[in-house]
Amino acid sequence: MGFWIYILISELIPLGLFIIGGLYESNSTKYESMKFGYKNEYSMKDKISWEYSNKLAAKIFGSIGSLLFVINVIVLFIFGENSFTFILLLNLFMVILSKMMIDNIIKKKFSNKS
Repeated sequence: MGFWIYILISELIPLGLFIIGGLYESNSTKYESMKFGYKNEYSMKDKISWEYSNKLAAKIFGSIGSLLFVINVIVLFIFGENSFTFILLLNLFMVILSKMMIDNIIKKKFSNKS
């Protein structure tokens, strides 16, 4: 595979995170439909928790996506195609970490609410 194919493939995950963050930001006020948004047991309780959860997820996914977008290109240019597996594992780790961060922050904020 060519070098540019590696860059294209490695940028799909950060681009996806960035797009999902933008969608969460724009659809966070539509509590009544709740068809699209960041869902967990705490975010679906009421309108305030729904809006907070979606705005938080939008910020974290957008920032992680932007950060990974830059890191992927820098690592590929410095270390070449041999770093492709490392980049994919880093992307996977960051997606899992961001999901855990969002869940923990929402849980801490809304677990005391009845």
